[in-house]
Amino acid sequence: MYLTDSKTVQDWQAIRADALESNDKLFWRKVYVDFFWGRIKSRYLAPIELIAKNGSYHGEGFSIVAIQCSLIEFLESTFKGEKYRYVKKPAELKDYEYSDSKKCFLSFLKNRAPFNAIFDGEKADEKAKEFYSSIRCGILHEATTKNGWRIWGKSDSGKKIICFESKKIYRDDFQDALKEYMISYGNKLVVDVELQRAFIRKFDALCE
Repeated sequence: MYLTDSKTVQDWQAIRADALESNDKLFWRKVYVDFFWGRIKSRYLAPIELIAKNGSYHGEGFSIVAIQCSLIEFLESTFKGEKYRYVKKPAELKDYEYSDSKKCFLSFLKNRAPFNAIFDGEKADEKAKEFYSSIRCGILHEATTKNGWRIWGKSDSGKKIICFESKKIYRDDFQDALKEYMISYGNKLVVDVELQRAFIRKFDALCE
């Protein structure tokens, strides 16, 4: 089974023991590039870029934002080293498992830069829930945004991401923000042992 466009489960298993023992920055930079970035690039970023390149700003934003919303849960669960498992009762969950996608999604928006600069303050939870229900759930469940929200290509500044006043999400700005987060995550991963342990748990789960 391929984890990226070129790396397999066997490739991960071959370096796993070293990952558990190593705190070498160059080693973990290669792990990040080969496995994390390789997976994100082939499964998310490349498809989004392909859609955007061949689009005309006449509806393809729905497909792009759907992929972006799917990516967010993967990014947060990788940061925490958790895997999703459907259970009827939360008590059935084991360590480092979750069954509440909403909680995972909201955690990313409120805690990970640069998104936490938007989903902040006294209304942080309210804003995050609005995004989750009106954009994420609307698009993934009904192929439409809800409650008056609209998808635009990009803002005038190129850094707006989302505007609550006009109820617009700027798909290209949002894409840039996701890339900014992933680069920052990679820089932290090479020096943070806890993030490294979480990374190992996540990729172990992907290999099951």
